[in-house]
Amino acid sequence: MLEIKPCTDLKLLAEYCGKCGKMPGPQFYLYLAKKGELLLAAGLFEIGSSSVDAVFYQGDETDPWLLDAVLRAGLNYAASHDIPTGRLPEEFRQEHRTLFAKLNYPPQAEFNITNFFGKYKNCGAV
Repeated sequence: MLEIKPCTDLKLLAEYCGKCGKMPGPQFYLYLAKKGELLLAAGLFEIGSSSVDAVFYQGDETDPWLLDAVLRAGLNYAASHDIPTGRLPEEFRQEHRTLFAKLNYPPQAEFNITNFFGKYKNCGAV
């Protein structure tokens, strides 16, 4: 069964920060997608003053629903901590453009997270 969970391992968080040239700190959090012990994907997020940025994703570049699940988990975490705005920076979108082309995501890079969950319901449906 696929599980998407926050990563509490600070060493692993620091490793993912390093993969994208970021210095680890309390503004970062990481979500992992696993099937049993097998790591399928990881998403790194950075909290700003009133927004959260998706800064790094590593996973199967042929499975848009895996990216979707990790991003939704990260955005949900932000919303549950009263962060109103999600950001998918252009460079992040470009890096994963083949996956985003298959997802029903907002066209703008910055959006209201609550509105996102109300309007964009992928849930693995085509």
